[in-house]
Amino acid sequence: MAIVVAAAGTRELLGPALRDLTAWLTRRPVARPGEICIGHSGSLRTTVSLLVGTEILVEALMDVSMVPPALQPFHLLWMALLIDLTLFFAAVTRRNPHRVGGGALRIRAGLFDEIVLPVAAVGSVRRETATAPGRGVRPVPERDGDVMCTVAGAADIAVVLREPVELRLRDGSTLTARRLLLCADAPHTAHPTLVRALREAGDR
Repeated sequence: MAIVVAAAGTRELLGPALRDLTAWLTRRPVARPGEICIGHSGSLRTTVSLLVGTEILVEALMDVSMVPPALQPFHLLWMALLIDLTLFFAAVTRRNPHRVGGGALRIRAGLFDEIVLPVAAVGSVRRETATAPGRGVRPVPERDGDVMCTVAGAADIAVVLREPVELRLRDGSTLTARRLLLCADAPHTAHPTLVRALREAGDR
């Protein structure tokens, strides 16, 4: 079975990001009718927010004490851009969790990358930690058939496939996946929730 990894190009990012930001700020429900959602990238959001918050504090002190008055408007624009990018990142990762519904498992593999698997293609789900450099969909070094599907950093849940799946990436390359590794905000509760949701979806 071959699956195309849904991905958006740079020109296509602004529209979805604005929609996610608006939905996040207006507190619209994340889950659609009949769906189970598994949040991800919570620790990464916290890290990014802390780093940017510290940077904004330092930049604000610099604006007052070191930046010439003629350059202060540009410096303020730079700080506003940092804040906007942080909000976009938080909104996109919060509004696009892993989903089980409609007979499919949707794995969010990057900011705008998604893998859609039929529930019948999933053999089992396990707790397992793994790391791989990079972001998005990528192979795990020295682990044949293991494919990391995370915005960045480590994974803590493994989705074992009944049969190998060929993933077609945006750049035209392919990966043969036997296990898809993803992250969850609370893996100790996400694992049984995902197992139960897949079982119920398979029984329908």
